[in-house]
Amino acid sequence: MSRRRKSALLQRVEYILYRAAARAVRAASEATLRRWGTRIGALAQHVLRSRDRLAMRNLAETFPEKSEAERRRIIDECWRHFGREALETIRMQHLPIEEIESHCTLVNKHLILDAMSRGRGALFLSAHFGAWEIAGLAIMALVPNVLTVARPLDNELLERDLVRIRALTGAEVVDRQRAARPLLKALQRKGAVVMLPDQAVQPREGILVPFLGRPAWTTDAPAKMALRQESAIVFGFCIPDTTGHRLEFEEPIRIDQLSDDEKNAEALTTRINDVISRRIAERPELWLWMHDRWKGNAPGEIESETSDGQ
Repeated sequence: MSRRRKSALLQRVEYILYRAAARAVRAASEATLRRWGTRIGALAQHVLRSRDRLAMRNLAETFPEKSEAERRRIIDECWRHFGREALETIRMQHLPIEEIESHCTLVNKHLILDAMSRGRGALFLSAHFGAWEIAGLAIMALVPNVLTVARPLDNELLERDLVRIRALTGAEVVDRQRAARPLLKALQRKGAVVMLPDQAVQPREGILVPFLGRPAWTTDAPAKMALRQESAIVFGFCIPDTTGHRLEFEEPIRIDQLSDDEKNAEALTTRINDVISRRIAERPELWLWMHDRWKGNAPGEIESETSDGQ
């Protein structure tokens, strides 16, 4: 289903506010951006109280061994982190593409270049973790023929701006509702496909496999495409540090190196989730706990959602 667009007046107001904020961000110093980003994140936490409660509940059910005080510290820092990254992403989106790498150190970049050189395309997988938008910009600056998946914004003016910015990087963006065929074609053309497979999907759109130790409905599209095209799966996670950001690439999953038992969508999706889960467990304050990742996996809820989708 298409998302309902906002009224023309509201879209215009949002767009004016965004453009004003973007100008201020581009003119601000690093220290100023960090300070204001922290404040914006803390403000969002108080405004979006239901999301804060969801984040605390998700964290408690995932890490029951952590104390309430420790979980509260993690989620507080999570809000502040995403406030900072929102401003930093706006700033980075307006940089010339050739300057991206100077603001984002690439660790083990030979791994994705090697995967691309094998001639079967590559799937670059990350998560809503750290600075994923900056990771996308860095990938687009590093390799040609990048295709990424995104859901259109409900503000047409902001959507046009975002499309224009992404076009400057040479990347192509497709609506996730109609992404399957373009993604396969991109891999067939030896291109790179960028996906973030860590969010919940409807039962009819994925499979139920562990994520952070708990069953979660997960898209199996990356696994199916990699198996069909024998494309390498390369993981990358963008971490903020004292000098900016660093995009850390991990050893890829090579389809030709899998055993017969591993060459199926469920086993490969489980392995993908394991890699992402490990990163989140190491730095839980960098993941988007405000998302309802485990919806639909409670007893009786699976059947209800499946029935609704038929």
